[in-house]
Amino acid sequence: MSSTLLGAPLGVDKAACVTLDNGLRVIHDPMPGLKTFALTAVVHGGARFEAPEQSGWAHLAEHMVFKGAGKRSARELAEVIEHRGGTINASTGYEHTRFEVRGMADLMPLAVEVVGDLMFRPVLEAGELEREKKVIEQEISEAFDTPDDHVFDLLQSACYGDHPLGRPILGTPQSLAPARTDALRDYIAQLYNPSEIVLCVSGGVEAEALIAAAQTHMGVAGRPRRAEASPPPFVPTAIRHARKIEQSHLTLAFEGVSRYDDDLYALKLFGEILGGGMASRLFQQAREDRGLAYSIDAWTTQFRDTGIFGIYAGCAPKDAADLCELIVTVMRDLATAPLEAELERARAQYRTSLYLHDENAGQRAGTLGGQLLTYDRVFGIDEQVAELEAVTLDDLKRVGERVLSARTCASAILGPSLKTDPQKRLEAILA
Repeated sequence: MSSTLLGAPLGVDKAACVTLDNGLRVIHDPMPGLKTFALTAVVHGGARFEAPEQSGWAHLAEHMVFKGAGKRSARELAEVIEHRGGTINASTGYEHTRFEVRGMADLMPLAVEVVGDLMFRPVLEAGELEREKKVIEQEISEAFDTPDDHVFDLLQSACYGDHPLGRPILGTPQSLAPARTDALRDYIAQLYNPSEIVLCVSGGVEAEALIAAAQTHMGVAGRPRRAEASPPPFVPTAIRHARKIEQSHLTLAFEGVSRYDDDLYALKLFGEILGGGMASRLFQQAREDRGLAYSIDAWTTQFRDTGIFGIYAGCAPKDAADLCELIVTVMRDLATAPLEAELERARAQYRTSLYLHDENAGQRAGTLGGQLLTYDRVFGIDEQVAELEAVTLDDLKRVGERVLSARTCASAILGPSLKTDPQKRLEAILA
């Protein structure tokens, strides 16, 4: 076991990282004065690492470990945390899976035990597996029935096609059907690999108690790290999904930047200026000036080797083509002539979000765990604010042109059939 002092990652107090013999890393992030804690176990593993025939298995695994783990049944896993006032949850993404527990400080050792059981000692009974597949089928149906959720699955496919990043995290009933307990157990053992996990606990807990609990309940045998997933091609397409609803849910995506890219902060600020709030250019021009959309925003998504710069809007079907044209026009204008006042507003919004996260134990635990897993280090607020302050108007111009320079745009539109294809407008203005 080795120990590393991380410095002051988000607050004024020292955070320490201990690496267990199996490679699992544990961060103790003290927040003096708190009587509560937030635990997050971040796993470098998710839907991106699935073979086509295993689509949705990472999410299925996250569900199944809660059906029984260690010596506890599904009910006991929930009750043992909730009867002491805590909460427990988990989520699956493309590159990360997360297990989270919140509660009073004296619950922490039990929380580490339960999360250790979930990741390393799941029971996996055949009957429970078949029942849980039906539950996930309902989850898939619910996502399909929620247009402003389903359209983002369509957009991922429009960006990445048959690559794992182009498939829905939930999988499909057909890809889940072949899963059997033995195969899923092997899959879980590979997915929840100690050397690919960071456990972070923020709040009012003692380091000695945390490390002792981690060694006891997470000191399982280690495995070699998996090979990194293959880089995805960004081959944008246009997806139109006709459905008898009142509104068109419109999404556009350009190739963005990875988590490691030097332009990461510049692109985030570009997105904030473009569509990050009521003062953004898209909100003012698309909604306030022309009434083309009720909701509209821009966002960035980063993966380890690629990213998406995207825009979402809900609009009347008759306005979809005009709105697409306006979005790209506003993007070009911003890439040509950003304003200093806009840049300062974007900096202020991002800076404030950093400090708000810093005051929330749950946000801290998730942020620190994700940073260490991705970058092998953590970042203090001062360092991040310095990155924001370093972004110039020329940087905004460069990153805007970088996003637009490929002259290709993926799009997914879900809603009534359109009389005018927005893609033709997009192709014309991007040409």
